[in-house]
Amino acid sequence: MTITTERAAALEIAERAIQGVIGNDPEALRAVVHPDALNHESAAEPPDTRGLGADAFAATGAWLAAAFSELKWTTEEQICDGDLVVTYGRMSGRHTGDFVVWTEEGTVERAFPATGKTFSTQQAHFQRVYDGLVIEHWAVRDDQGMAVELGWVPPTIGYLIRCQRATARHRRAAQSAIA
Repeated sequence: MTITTERAAALEIAERAIQGVIGNDPEALRAVVHPDALNHESAAEPPDTRGLGADAFAATGAWLAAAFSELKWTTEEQICDGDLVVTYGRMSGRHTGDFVVWTEEGTVERAFPATGKTFSTQQAHFQRVYDGLVIEHWAVRDDQGMAVELGWVPPTIGYLIRCQRATARHRRAAQSAIA
């Protein structure tokens, strides 16, 4: 089957957007993310990820980089149907910083302190490409698999105490940032 130039360009744009987030590369994201782009996954992310455009996508990259080193994305399959690109692959990394989960209201829900463990889980990213740029993103991730690989589940008593302390620390920091 022949891939049209337009489809090939959409596949490349979608891949570059994923790599830009994983690589915490704001400049790369500005080249492939539309100013009005929306990341539907940002509801459990920090408030600065909830805007539109490349800066919001870059904030997702910074959030991930704060919690995980050695982040890597490997694409296993890509499909383009009209303006929608589906990219299936594997994200891996090492948990070296606190991973903070946020509520839809923009407050800290919980924090998972670093375990030093590695993970490698499957994900599917759906990106709508408009005018040669990503305009919309949502994903399906194996968060449960990541939690098991990182030792969050099942938690030990000691890890639960560390989570409680990390959560309290991040809630205080978030409140200080507002004040």
